[in-house]
Amino acid sequence: MKIQKFKRVSAAISEMSASEIAEVLKVVSKREGQVEGEVVVQQKAATITHCPRCEYEAMKWGTNKSIPRFKCKNPELDVNGLKVCGKTFNALTGTPLAHLHFAEKHIANAACMVEGLTVRKTAAKLGINKDTALSWRYQFLKTIQADQPKALTGLVEADETYFLESFKGLRKSMPRTAKKRGTPAIKRGLSKEQIPVIVARDRATGQTLSSVIASRSAVDIGVKLLPHLSKDAELISDGASTYRLIAQSHGITFRTVPKDKNHKTRGTLHINNVNAYDKRLKEWMDRFHGVATKNLDIYLGWHRFLDAAKRKATARKFLSAAIR
Repeated sequence: MKIQKFKRVSAAISEMSASEIAEVLKVVSKREGQVEGEVVVQQKAATITHCPRCEYEAMKWGTNKSIPRFKCKNPELDVNGLKVCGKTFNALTGTPLAHLHFAEKHIANAACMVEGLTVRKTAAKLGINKDTALSWRYQFLKTIQADQPKALTGLVEADETYFLESFKGLRKSMPRTAKKRGTPAIKRGLSKEQIPVIVARDRATGQTLSSVIASRSAVDIGVKLLPHLSKDAELISDGASTYRLIAQSHGITFRTVPKDKNHKTRGTLHINNVNAYDKRLKEWMDRFHGVATKNLDIYLGWHRFLDAAKRKATARKFLSAAIR
């Protein structure tokens, strides 16, 4: 039956004019997006074996709008004789995309995020309100933001980079007088206006840790760095005593780059990989014309995903990561 329908469609297309084919392409493109998004959801559903609420075994329970549903098999009752769970749920329950509308547009939104489009460009491309586009951005990035390398091993370069403090989007209770976009910092050099970000990169694998830190102290850097730093790693950084202190306190080998400002590389003693990553990060961030400090970690996670993909990121991979 499907073969016969395909033959009829093929025959009809062969007789269409250029304008008619253009309209067909629009329909096909929309359907392609719908199907691609459905494939991602189906792949997610194939991994579900337990209830996300009580972690009891679950069974398949039909579909709703092409999204597979499940039912918790938990038969237990609480002290009042009420079921502990036994609820139904779908493949997106427990993910940041669980209650979002227009599911057919999620794959297109993922494509926009792979391109790094601004909120307004995304809204125009998807035909949605800019506030919806912004809300979707943060929902899609919730899971991706939390992705950090499990273990940095071997030669690990570490350093800080800085972003100007921003209260973008804040309308009330501003801690300082509002500034126009693009206004430089009041103080030169490092100050409280500059928000530090730790960047540590595994030279062999290219895995990168990036996170906002409260300060440049050994305690604040250690909280972010140590859980991801292998004991057998060799930490390489500039002459900052902070990293030396962290390494000595936890039995990690520490090596420092040459102090000569004109020759900061000597064999393997360099942090060129981190510096190159910082450059890519800053250039990528420029398109947003400033990111609110409260959301900076979210954007760091977004960039980590795209950078790790080495320009091979796809909408399908992005959507899969968002609902993992």
